[in-house]
Amino acid sequence: MPLPKSLSTLRERPYRLLWTARSISAMGNALIPVTVVFAILRSGGGALDVGTVLTCHAVGQVVMLPVGGVWADRLSRKQVLLATDAIQAVCYGLLAVMIFLHQAAVWQFAVTYTIAGMAMAFFTPASRAVLPELVGPERLQPANALLGLTDSTTKVLGPALAALLLAVSSPGTAILVNAISFLLSFVLVSRMHLHRQVQRSEKQHFFADLRDGWQAVARRRWYLANLLCWGVWNFAIAFFFVLGPVVMEDGHGGATAWSVIMITGSAGSIVGGLAALHYRPRRPLVTTNAAAVLGILPLALLAPPAPLFVIALGVAVAFIMTSLVGEVLATTQQQLFPEEILARVSSLDWMISLIAMPAGYAAAPVAQFLGMRTTLLAAAAVIGTPCLLLNLLPGVRSVQRFPDGTIGIAGERQIAAPLSEATSIPPLTPSTETPGSPGR
Repeated sequence: MPLPKSLSTLRERPYRLLWTARSISAMGNALIPVTVVFAILRSGGGALDVGTVLTCHAVGQVVMLPVGGVWADRLSRKQVLLATDAIQAVCYGLLAVMIFLHQAAVWQFAVTYTIAGMAMAFFTPASRAVLPELVGPERLQPANALLGLTDSTTKVLGPALAALLLAVSSPGTAILVNAISFLLSFVLVSRMHLHRQVQRSEKQHFFADLRDGWQAVARRRWYLANLLCWGVWNFAIAFFFVLGPVVMEDGHGGATAWSVIMITGSAGSIVGGLAALHYRPRRPLVTTNAAAVLGILPLALLAPPAPLFVIALGVAVAFIMTSLVGEVLATTQQQLFPEEILARVSSLDWMISLIAMPAGYAAAPVAQFLGMRTTLLAAAAVIGTPCLLLNLLPGVRSVQRFPDGTIGIAGERQIAAPLSEATSIPPLTPSTETPGSPGR
């Protein structure tokens, strides 16, 4: 039976293997946030121990992201993915064995979970950067959308499956399932043959490679501004996740109401992923920045607060937007920057996001001093305004999708095409200089 056009990327065996591997490991990994917490508590730990372990995991991931970006550009991205699968399989396998033997201390949770987080810091930029080596430019957005849809689905099903496993067995069982999921992912990725290998630049000192990748973003100041504004967006949305349960607990339905809101939001993420399979905006950055305004809905609706069904609907709309926007932005990034530095660019993107949200979590208790309504409305204002202002920048407006389905900068495409015709060579790789700068 022929696949729908939106799923046509699955016809390509290398991508199909990657998608299957990611789906399996994502489902296994979705068990972990719930499982690790209860494993620590059942081992005699307390709230402080839980906080310490989760903080170590997050810090390890953030610190190693720049390192992961450099090595994913230096080495074969397939080899990086294999190494991260192997490391996480070993970490979670050892942790499961220690739990079964009742020998798991808090420091052991912290060490193994931190190493697993560091491995994810290598996996994340490599998995995004490898896609252009598997599918053509015109299929990048459906390829990203399918992976994003898998992630959204596992985040809905994972906690429910974790709760079931915790109810009938030891936390070690769920952690062992995750270890096996990474082993299966390793086997599938090992069978994945890349259509082509990226031509990598000559190796330099590590810090020189790191600088070159980040300078590629800094030269396009409008793109760096775009990343930073989405970092501000992530900072502000964190207030919703911290203050939302507080509002619901204050006589508005409590945990049940908050669960309804989160389930509705998760369903919205899945709908957004489905939409990303089809919707391809002509001006990707302009469209995504305008759509960011919908992020005010969860915060603004909590401020009165509105009736539960209205809040849930607003959260669903916002989550549809974030899921759709995420895949469009990933596709845009993959085509704006040369493939040999793509992992470093991706690592910068992820690092900004991972720093911004914890900062928002830490700042949200300011509501005790400013008041809940004032804090929520201020966060709503912060979430939409910067991204709208970004659309005034000529560089942001110059990014567009061309008739062949690829994304680039209009001025650069117009320059590259005549050069290609005159010299009978492929079009030039997009420059990393800011359009209109003196250097051009």
